[in-house]
Amino acid sequence: MKHINKTEDTRYKTPEQREERRALGYAFGIHALLIVFMFVGFVSAPKTPNPVQVELWANGVAPNASEPETDPQTDKADAPPQPQAEPEPEPEAQPQPEPEPEPEPAPQPEPEPQPEPQPEPPPVVVPPDVAKPAPEIDPDIALEKARKEREQQERAAAEKAALEKAAADKAAAEKAATEKAEAEKAAAEKAAIEKAQAEKAAADKAAKEKAEAEKAAKEKAAAEKAAIEKAQAEKAAAEKAAIEKAEAEKAAKEKAAADKAAAEKAATEKAQAEKAAAEKAAKEKAAKEAAEKKAAAEKAEKEAAAKKAAAEKAAAAKRAALREAMRSDVLGAAGMPGGSANRNQAGGGGGDGGYAAQVRSCVRRGVIYNVPPQRGSRNPTVQYTVQLNPDGTPSNVSIRGSGDARFDEAVRKGILGCSPFPKPPSGKYPSSITGDYRMYD
Repeated sequence: MKHINKTEDTRYKTPEQREERRALGYAFGIHALLIVFMFVGFVSAPKTPNPVQVELWANGVAPNASEPETDPQTDKADAPPQPQAEPEPEPEAQPQPEPEPEPEPAPQPEPEPQPEPQPEPPPVVVPPDVAKPAPEIDPDIALEKARKEREQQERAAAEKAALEKAAADKAAAEKAATEKAEAEKAAAEKAAIEKAQAEKAAADKAAKEKAEAEKAAKEKAAAEKAAIEKAQAEKAAAEKAAIEKAEAEKAAKEKAAADKAAAEKAATEKAQAEKAAAEKAAKEKAAKEAAEKKAAAEKAEKEAAAKKAAAEKAAAAKRAALREAMRSDVLGAAGMPGGSANRNQAGGGGGDGGYAAQVRSCVRRGVIYNVPPQRGSRNPTVQYTVQLNPDGTPSNVSIRGSGDARFDEAVRKGILGCSPFPKPPSGKYPSSITGDYRMYD
């Protein structure tokens, strides 16, 4: 907005105010010219007109004809008032320039100074006439003079009415101009206030919109930042989960590989142990067979050497063996120490097959071994001797193997599992029982 520098002679006015001032100046000028013309007419009028004589002729002379008497007071009252010079209107006081206000966001228009009312013209003062001696006046002249005086009075009254009307018109014009100026001033102030309010509202609205836009931008930036942080966090969590998953899978694979290696190692060790046991059993069997062959050879040699003696003692040995067998069967059936239950458990001889069946049944329940199909007439047999406690529980087992270590171990566990052993018919347990356990019986 452009600021106007004000001085003492120039003031900012709107075009309407300039037109009003121009019209007011024209009105003052016209009234001034009218007053000047009236003043000139009053001055140029003759104050003492020359008398006019008129001769009137009539037949005879009027008996009561006399000079008309004139009343000095009437003449004085009828004398036309002397026009006084109209006082010139005082020049309108120029309003002092107001100090330039500081620039504001919405400057208010400066109020127009109200025109000062024009002073009323002072009443026309008619100076009193100095009493003069009444001259002798001709009646005709007096009549003419009275007529002229009346005309002058009428003209003065008309001029006075015109002056009063002009003054009233001037006052009304000034009042209308003042009211118009005040109305225009009020309208201008109202427009300025409305304009300032509109500008303030627009500024407030713009500030509010700017604040809302900044707030929205901040919220958008915060939301974008939160979204980025969330995406980064989710990405980091996903990467962490993937790493943990890969590590878990790797650990599971390593564990599976370790378990597999351990299982393979255990299987290898077991196989090696079984192989070593089989090799040991084979060696023992071979040694046993060699010892048996050696013993058989020695026996054959002894038999060959003592064949003659054996032949001689055959009958005696046969008889002694028969007696010994009978004695063992009797002792075994009675449960006496030193008895043998070989033939009882095998199902032959002894006269007490029921007790041998009970012992075999008790041992069989504890033997866990998958018996293979029998091939030929071979029937592996385990010869055992078990030491019994007084309550019938086994305390020690001695085994003479059948050549199959697994079968021998299963039989040993079955003997130990038979606890307590079946009670003999005599009701008393022997200190030991010797017997055979055959695979296919």
